[in-house]
Amino acid sequence: MRIGELAKKLDLPTSRIRFYEARGLLKPGRNLNGYREYPDDAAATLRLIGDAQRLGFTLSEIREGLAKAVSNRPSPGAVRVALTSKLAIIDRHIKEASARRREILRLLKDLENCE
Repeated sequence: MRIGELAKKLDLPTSRIRFYEARGLLKPGRNLNGYREYPDDAAATLRLIGDAQRLGFTLSEIREGLAKAVSNRPSPGAVRVALTSKLAIIDRHIKEASARRREILRLLKDLENCE
């Protein structure tokens, strides 16, 4: 399928598809006239990329996961490992943000006592 068809199917701008291609996340073939030809599973791969980005995965992490995947579909085990790792990072950010919040509240209380 050509880029215009793929973009229309997913309601994505063609520039986003080219962006992902330039970053090594998609690898279309070329037909005889030089047009990009995307495989049938390109739509699923683009949905996976979008979902992963919404969950906070970087393009590098996504590219690494796709490189290890068979047919651009990571195994359930690989997805589980990636999600567990991302969850641990998010939990650490929450813990750090909560500590900063407590410190700010303490400083505000100290300032109230100075007035």
